[in-house]
Amino acid sequence: MEKLKVDLIYLPSEGTGQTVYSENLAKQLNKLVDLNVINPNHSFVFNLINKFHNKLAIKLLPFLLIKRIRKNSLVHITNQELFFLLPKIKNKKIITLFDFGNYTFYKNWTEKDVELLNTAEKIVCISASAKKELTEKFPFFGKKTFVAKCGLKENSRKSSQNIRKKHGVPENSKIILFVGSDDSKKNFFTLLNAFFELKDKNLLLVKIGSKYTFSGKNQRKKFNEFIEEKNLQKKVLFLDFVSEQDLIDFYFTSEIFVQPSLHEGFGLTLLEAMNCSCPVFCSDIPVFHEVAGNSALFFDPKKESQLAEKISLFLNDKKTKKDLIRKGLQNIKRFSWKKTAEDVFEVYTK
Repeated sequence: MEKLKVDLIYLPSEGTGQTVYSENLAKQLNKLVDLNVINPNHSFVFNLINKFHNKLAIKLLPFLLIKRIRKNSLVHITNQELFFLLPKIKNKKIITLFDFGNYTFYKNWTEKDVELLNTAEKIVCISASAKKELTEKFPFFGKKTFVAKCGLKENSRKSSQNIRKKHGVPENSKIILFVGSDDSKKNFFTLLNAFFELKDKNLLLVKIGSKYTFSGKNQRKKFNEFIEEKNLQKKVLFLDFVSEQDLIDFYFTSEIFVQPSLHEGFGLTLLEAMNCSCPVFCSDIPVFHEVAGNSALFFDPKKESQLAEKISLFLNDKKTKKDLIRKGLQNIKRFSWKKTAEDVFEVYTK
């Protein structure tokens, strides 16, 4: 029996959730369909122009990508920022919507942009929360929108390297870990304020993630000014990028992983932390409840004093720590990239 032809389009960006999703989905889909991955980074022209003028490079994408689409294939776009390609593609097409924050949080999508989204035959959301956010605003999407939750790589293992020595982390420090960009929705400043209120002198706040912000504003400058004002220079470490294994080692080494986001489409970092036996603190938003269930401690992302108090109590509570680790390891069993691909394949064939 001939396999379904699928052309999967995505624009890689190292370390982002959309790229992690696209790459892992492609690996699993390859077992189920006749898959052709269309990646503009394979184009010399795109790479050359993108170095000097990102907006111009993006405008060239339709010409670079569409000619590589096969006849009678199903096209699946797994970067929601490429939604503008939808009406230019003649084949049947599906798009993955990671969240609806472009409309509800950043407010840079207009109703005309939403109309473009509606030119897709089907929409795959990575969480029930993301689907709800879309369909509550625009009910007409209900019948064409499906959920295929993100997966998780199995068997993350701590390496033999000394991650502390490698990145200049004092051996006696207790690490509070944050993973994410400087973007406003990640809400790192709330964690930074909460950290300042903590009295334990051995604590170190480690932030792993780029300086990227959706608005283009330099948030890192704001962070550094606060750190200098509060004399926290030796207590906060910024690492813009680390390898996958280094990230795993940081999860294993940290006392707590904290994700104070104001808005998300999923919560992959929560699962990554749980997979490495790292207790999770996360903001009290619907999607984090969907992903973490009862295996995390929740807090109001706008109340840094509440977060500081919860962290302080937790650091002296070995029983709760053990309980969270146990529940986290149980929770991650619900997620795999194999299941994600099977759910997406089911959407293809409906």
